[in-house]
Amino acid sequence: MPQKARDNSFQEGLIIRKQGWLIGLTASLIIFIADAMLASRHNVSQLDESVADWFASIHSGTLTDVFKAMTTLGSTVGIIAITLLLAIWFAWKQGWKSAVLLIAGVAGAYVVNTLVKSGFDRARPAMAWGIEADGSSFPSGNAMLAIVMYSLATAWVIADSGINRTVKWLTAIIAIALIILMGASRLYFSVHYATDIIGGYAAGFAIVCLVMALAGGKRLSSR
Repeated sequence: MPQKARDNSFQEGLIIRKQGWLIGLTASLIIFIADAMLASRHNVSQLDESVADWFASIHSGTLTDVFKAMTTLGSTVGIIAITLLLAIWFAWKQGWKSAVLLIAGVAGAYVVNTLVKSGFDRARPAMAWGIEADGSSFPSGNAMLAIVMYSLATAWVIADSGINRTVKWLTAIIAIALIILMGASRLYFSVHYATDIIGGYAAGFAIVCLVMALAGGKRLSSR
């Protein structure tokens, strides 16, 4: 295929991908708004109660240890540490753009989460146990920061032409598992309602979509 045709095909692909991220952004915002309305309309919804009852029924020593580890990874300090390590790695492998966008995405998520929490000021569940948690409950900061950090990191790995497909698949699977487990850990210890976690995921993914739409279409490759 001639170079001009390849470039045109690449640009068309960029437009399609950008439109996809914008659709994802819109869908995430719709889900967040619906979830926020549910959380504000009912202090504890039926969904919150059902999910809390299920997690209370699976308590065990092994799960407690696993979810405490996930809580540590998903804490603010843990997220900052992992973000900086990933940013250093991406700056070395791909250049400054990926590193800056990762840090900007996580920092933006933290700021947005803080502002939204102050606006809702939802009390945390009364049955919290096992770990310390303070501040407003909605939306979950752990869930929001986790989905932003791991999603952006995974996107950069997938976009890197120097990384083989197997590693890309493993990265995506591990990232999805960590995102789910970090949200589940907050429900396991009853420091959040289910609607808090859903709201955190939705708001976080909206930020991911916004960053990806703004990131443009630079071909990434390992140095």
